[in-house]
Amino acid sequence: MRISSLTGLRGIAAVAVLLYHIPHNPAFAQFAIPLFSRAYLAVDLFFILSGFVISFGYHDRVVKHLGAKSYTDFLFNRMARVWPLHLIVTLVFAARIILNVSGNQSIELTPANIFTNLTMVQSWGWGTQPIAGNSWSVSTELAAYLLYPLIALIAFSRWALAQAAACIGLLLLVATSGFGSSGPMDVNNSDSVLTLLRCLAGFSLGVLTYRCADQSWCRRILDRTGGFAITCVLIAAALLLPGADVLVVCLMPALVLSCYYDGSAARAVMANPVSFHLGLISYSIYLWHPLVRDVAARAMTMAHRHGVTGMDWLFIAGMLVATWLLCWASYLLVEVRGHQLIKWLQSGRPRRPSVVEATAP
Repeated sequence: MRISSLTGLRGIAAVAVLLYHIPHNPAFAQFAIPLFSRAYLAVDLFFILSGFVISFGYHDRVVKHLGAKSYTDFLFNRMARVWPLHLIVTLVFAARIILNVSGNQSIELTPANIFTNLTMVQSWGWGTQPIAGNSWSVSTELAAYLLYPLIALIAFSRWALAQAAACIGLLLLVATSGFGSSGPMDVNNSDSVLTLLRCLAGFSLGVLTYRCADQSWCRRILDRTGGFAITCVLIAAALLLPGADVLVVCLMPALVLSCYYDGSAARAVMANPVSFHLGLISYSIYLWHPLVRDVAARAMTMAHRHGVTGMDWLFIAGMLVATWLLCWASYLLVEVRGHQLIKWLQSGRPRRPSVVEATAP
């Protein structure tokens, strides 16, 4: 079964993160878009989506038939999905640091940083830094994959409400920590376990959301005409409230469910060809775009030094086109082929990843 609207939702979220990060390079500071000033919360949406989509694809196989083989197969599948691109991006970003391609390199290639990045555990709170900046969230998701059976067993037990309360408590802990850079929930410190807790809270909410998906009370509320639009309006209103990051995150499960129910409005916005395509390449967009942005910013700065001014928007447009082309190629040549290769090593025959797998980094 294809969840096209959820795939598109991931694509929209990835583009939101891209637009949020553009002005983080000082050369592009004038291109800040107020609408995306809190798009760091799209990362929390990624966590919730991952918990939901992984439960959709693996709950019966892993939780209902829990054993060493099913758990190992699950982890192998997840690593086949996320590690190839993570490895390539990490190596490219390491080369960028060595060659100083885009200037202003701040990550040291220490043995600890190199080892933890190659094993995807760089952002588990012991002070090592992600070589590819956005890979911190992929690292924390690996911890969520390792804990998935436990998280799902609790979510589908009588302790589900306690788990939901614990998730909200963790989100509040993160939001009130004072470590948020652009907002309360924008916490991704390398030397703090809060980054990991942020992921685990969102991922667990996603698993709980999957449990609610087929409940009659949930369908009555969201699986109806206007359900998707009302959910979007509520999230937009919450985004207008200063410091209401936790409220926004707590509304995101309703957005995921309204896309899962696949009403006409959700399909029009999230399942159209553009959104769906962006969803397929969203993992690549998320990891590659900071490098493309910084290279474009350095090119623009060099153009200014040679008297080429008044055409900055062309560098933004070029950056967006270059990001799309790079990420499309990255999806086809690294994500799909890397997944096939690892699956071939496991089973002796290559297998093309399904759309569900492709939407869950």
